[in-house]
Amino acid sequence: MPHEGVCPIDKTLFDKIGLNVAYLSDDYDNTIYLWDGHPVAYLFDDRHVYGMNGRHLGWLIDSIIFNHAGERVGFTDRTCPAPLAKELGKLKKYPKGEIRPRWQAPPLPKLLYQLADESLEAFLKEGQVALLRSGNQPGRSSLTLK
Repeated sequence: MPHEGVCPIDKTLFDKIGLNVAYLSDDYDNTIYLWDGHPVAYLFDDRHVYGMNGRHLGWLIDSIIFNHAGERVGFTDRTCPAPLAKELGKLKKYPKGEIRPRWQAPPLPKLLYQLADESLEAFLKEGQVALLRSGNQPGRSSLTLK
């Protein structure tokens, strides 16, 4: 049974060892959410992976996510090089907030068969918009003056 806020058309994204890490939502922005429901990236022009912070992260080509070095970092169930772990239920989606302006995409590198050293989760978190925690407000110093 799907959890609240999860569309049954969402496409699961797996890391190189077969763990479900994220999913591509079939919403207006083609948002990529981490499995815990945090929005981190989106698909632009059906192949460019952009972070919510505007950074170009890589490309989705033939159901494989490639990084800027051309290495394979993420997969769908059709392309994953490892046996797939059982999918656990997804959590409720967090609000997306405003998508930042897109940075210019670099040229498409030579696509390699090589697996990236970085995890899919770390790759996608590069596109996450930083959240300020209480006490860490801009313009405030953590130092106390005497």
